[in-house]
Amino acid sequence: MRGLWIGFAAISYGSTAHAAPWLRHQGEGYGRVAAAGERVAGLDAQRYDAYGEFGLTDKWTATAKAEIVTFPGNTDLNADGYRATVRRDLWSNDRFQLSGEVGAVYGAAIGGVDGCDTLGAEMRVGAGTSGEWAGGEWFGFVDGARREHGEGCWRDRVEMGFGQEVAKNVYVINQIWLERGSAEAVSNKIETGILYRADRVDWSLSYRQETSGRFEEEGIVVALAMRF
Repeated sequence: MRGLWIGFAAISYGSTAHAAPWLRHQGEGYGRVAAAGERVAGLDAQRYDAYGEFGLTDKWTATAKAEIVTFPGNTDLNADGYRATVRRDLWSNDRFQLSGEVGAVYGAAIGGVDGCDTLGAEMRVGAGTSGEWAGGEWFGFVDGARREHGEGCWRDRVEMGFGQEVAKNVYVINQIWLERGSAEAVSNKIETGILYRADRVDWSLSYRQETSGRFEEEGIVVALAMRF
């Protein structure tokens, strides 16, 4: 079952976070690219991101992410963000995983209001489990993160996800992100999608909706991932 965990360790948000607590074995890698068409407060936007993981040892995994969101005709709203972390196994067995993660972030948080756009740090703790039910595999995780930037901008985030295999190599995945921060930043995001697993490649299509208290956002996300 550990192979299932590792396969889904980076499915989060094609988008916001790429969390989840699982690690890669030493020398193993994972890469994912995603594109989203969004509608934000009545404006059209495109979001692109690239994410990767690599197992440094069986206890340590390095991660990196780059993301950009553009608003055609409203370039002053464009934003980008970058993140590099290391994830450490804190405790695990055949069904459960607990891990911690720390690293550097730079650029807009791209979440809530007045996105943090300077160098900062992120710290997180996550737990996950998986099993079999109704003839298919399932997994679930919860993740808590704190993000601090140099100018006093900060974000607290809780991420939760659940996936169920509904047909051979076909999974339905539901995720929730709850974020609060400085400058009264509020973001509640949900995403529902379907993923098809073909050997070392995953294809996914999902729908995302966010409410922040000041605006609403919705989008369609297409993603391609590869394990190596």
